[in-house]
Amino acid sequence: MKTVTILGAGLSGLCTSFHVGHNGCEIYEAKPYFGGHIYSDVREGFTWDDGPHVSYTDNEYVKSLFADSVKDQYVEYETYVSNYYRGHWIEHPAQSCLYQIPEPLRSQCLRSFLEARGQLATQPKPLNYQDWLYQAFGQVFAETFPAAYTRKYWTTDPINLGIDWIGKRVFYPSVEDVSEGAKGPLNRQTYWVNKWRYPSFGGFLSYANMFADGARLHYNKTLVSINCSKRQLIFSDGSKVSYERLVSTIPLPVLIKCAEDASRDVKDAAAILRCTNFYLVEVAANHPSKRKEQWMYVYDEDKLSTRINIMDHFSPNNAPASKTGISVEVYGSDYRPLPTDRDEVSRRVQLELIEMGLLESLDAVISVHVRFVPWGNVIYDHNRRTALDRINEFLDHLGVFSVGRFAEWGYLMTHDCVLQSKRVGDLLKKDA
Repeated sequence: MKTVTILGAGLSGLCTSFHVGHNGCEIYEAKPYFGGHIYSDVREGFTWDDGPHVSYTDNEYVKSLFADSVKDQYVEYETYVSNYYRGHWIEHPAQSCLYQIPEPLRSQCLRSFLEARGQLATQPKPLNYQDWLYQAFGQVFAETFPAAYTRKYWTTDPINLGIDWIGKRVFYPSVEDVSEGAKGPLNRQTYWVNKWRYPSFGGFLSYANMFADGARLHYNKTLVSINCSKRQLIFSDGSKVSYERLVSTIPLPVLIKCAEDASRDVKDAAAILRCTNFYLVEVAANHPSKRKEQWMYVYDEDKLSTRINIMDHFSPNNAPASKTGISVEVYGSDYRPLPTDRDEVSRRVQLELIEMGLLESLDAVISVHVRFVPWGNVIYDHNRRTALDRINEFLDHLGVFSVGRFAEWGYLMTHDCVLQSKRVGDLLKKDA
């Protein structure tokens, strides 16, 4: 069997090696540890993930693998998520909970929604996310909530985004749901994530333990050059590796920048791919959590805080007893760069947490850590599809397999990465 060389030891890289068979794979990772985007950092008794990683899949194969990886030590929760808007907490998704929106905005949202739905049959097919939002929710709600959040989370206006990523990720309510939800609670869950699982110990990274066990891992291997015609990799430490079959799980712009064989148009295509980056402001507080939600969305555009995760509501072992770990995401990108002053970001986020009632006071803060995450989410702008097609044509021609969120440049969740890794692993074994 030809050896499989894998770039990246995140979940996709580890799972690909696991499905091929670790004895037939070599994994090269730039960092001194495995995990990639699902890495969990443990400091002073608090566990921190790169955002709200949970497993909500219904796929029994993935559920079984994850359960085996943590030896059945996981917690399972119903989803509690909410939205913060100008001093008000609104259950998620807000479009089916209008009754919690203050007047007169509530009535304005409902009236705009009904008008939009009444005109839906005469409207052209949406060409961008803004069109989709206006048709789905009416302009008032769309601009106040999802469009505002788009500017914070995706760092650009919704008119600049396509619609091929939406699927069920944005709840499209019926007229009845919105009308009844404006009067009072629907008494049923309308969020697409109902129940989810999370490791009891060690953060979300623990789901990768089984896949890493026995893997042939080479750390501190930052790729600087790849020659596909010679089938050779060169790393920043000067080492060279020849490969027989190659699987890349690293971000496409990084891979293509290193590819000596890539033509100018392929390089240009990779250069226009856009994604977010973000700060994780991790606040350890000397009091229990103030709310029951596991994560929250913040719509106020004057606030840096975009999504807030209460780490001890993912597992009680993520924080010491009677304390809470609050992880706040602050987003940037080439469209809207992050602030450069991390101390000021930390100060503002703490004050915002106090204003929202999630942090008692600055005196309650045990520690604050601001961590930069260079790869956040793929931005589905209008350049993405054409650029991605050209890059994939180049990689397919060279027989390079791409697996994972940033290697495939798509909105892949953890279960998607596992299943894609299995698919590629099966192909590689069949072609051995």
